Amino acid sequence: MLLQLFAFPVHLLLTYGYKALFIWSITEGEIGLMLTGWLASEHRVFDYWHVIPVAIAGAMVGDVSVFLFGRLFEKRALAWLERKPGRREKAQGWLRKWGSAVIVFERFVYGTHIPALLTIGMSGYPFWKFFLYDILGIVMWAFTFVSIGYWFGDTAINLILLIQKNLFLVLFLLALFVFVFKNVTAEEDER
Repeated sequence: MLLQLFAFPVHLLLTYGYKALFIWSITEGEIGLMLTGWLASEHRVFDYWHVIPVAIAGAMVGDVSVFLFGRLFEKRALAWLERKPGRREKAQGWLRKWGSAVIVFERFVYGTHIPALLTIGMSGYPFWKFFLYDILGIVMWAFTFVSIGYWFGDTAINLILLIQKNLFLVLFLLALFVFVFKNVTAEEDER
């Protein structure tokens, strides 16, 4: 099933190996990391302990590029952010609310990566501080998604695809859970 669904990406990874992984990591690529982890578990082209540094290097190139684009080309970055109203304000709110933790965890929240990095770059945030927090986040990201692919293979990838295809249903169920949880805890606090 996995080979049929991801025939072309798997072909690219098998043909170009670590070069394909590096490029995929520049452009994010949780699915790419999981596929690479799965291929490593099958002993095809990749080795788990070689995949991690390549993914980290690619992700660093991508993140630093987006951060510097926000810093050096603020008007263009702002124009891109404003194509979707509220995108910049949302990213600024995350930074105010969670501070540097945004840099560490933005990779794990779908749709926040580019807006967060552009906004942080435009904000005047110190580059070296960004770089250190970003390395921490990227290392966690690389180990997480390569390991998921390595240990759970096609089961994990199918689950991620199911969640992405049914994102509204997942968000609705999550919101319902939060609503019920808040009401139950509020009633317990009143007692």
